[in-house]
Amino acid sequence: MVVKRQNHMNDNKLQEVQVGDTVTRMLAGAVPMPLKVTGVTEDRIYCGPWEFSRRNGAEIDEEMDWDEQHSGSFIKP
Repeated sequence: MVVKRQNHMNDNKLQEVQVGDTVTRMLAGAVPMPLKVTGVTEDRIYCGPWEFSRRNGAEIDEEMDWDEQHSGSFIKP
């Protein structure tokens, strides 16, 4: 299942996320999973083995062909 992630006004809070913060991963848009932020770059947020777009929170996974527009999960601050 691919969940299309739309931009929302709260997404600008993703720019404020820092290492050590806790975010919520929404698997398939419905299953919440708290994750600790382990790294950040200008355009990515890392939570252990997971990588997310800092622009809209979409999970990025090349093996599953997930990107900012088509992803199976997303994070929210």
